[in-house]
Amino acid sequence: MDDLSDFLRQMELAALEEASLYQVPAGSVDDPTGSPRHHGPWPGSTCAAVLRLWYRAGWIGLYFRDPPPGWNIPPAEWRSRLGDDHDLASRDAYDLLEQPERWVIEHADGHVQLYRTAEGESAPRETWYEQVIETARRLTLKP
Repeated sequence: MDDLSDFLRQMELAALEEASLYQVPAGSVDDPTGSPRHHGPWPGSTCAAVLRLWYRAGWIGLYFRDPPPGWNIPPAEWRSRLGDDHDLASRDAYDLLEQPERWVIEHADGHVQLYRTAEGESAPRETWYEQVIETARRLTLKP
């Protein structure tokens, strides 16, 4: 698998696995056989560019649930605008996807999680890639 395909697959998996935003640029490691395979890291701006396109398509959403007691994560100003389903308001989600430098573990912004919407779950995998491939080809994959 080439680097671009791997990156796009990992972005899709981040939405599927409901990753927190702080986790996305760091990438992941697979180690099913004792031979680790590293995915990423990638620039936050690169991740954000793809996630924004999927958000605009209506295939992903962003939600926030309060962290466990004792985590001492400073609250975010958008907290009061969360929907009943814990989704970020559209404007807040766009703002957060425009500013990946806010995706840090020390702040509530970084603990916002991705999820696939009903539309995203029904969209064929190929369509997810087609939606972003032209943009993704122009992105920097190395931090």
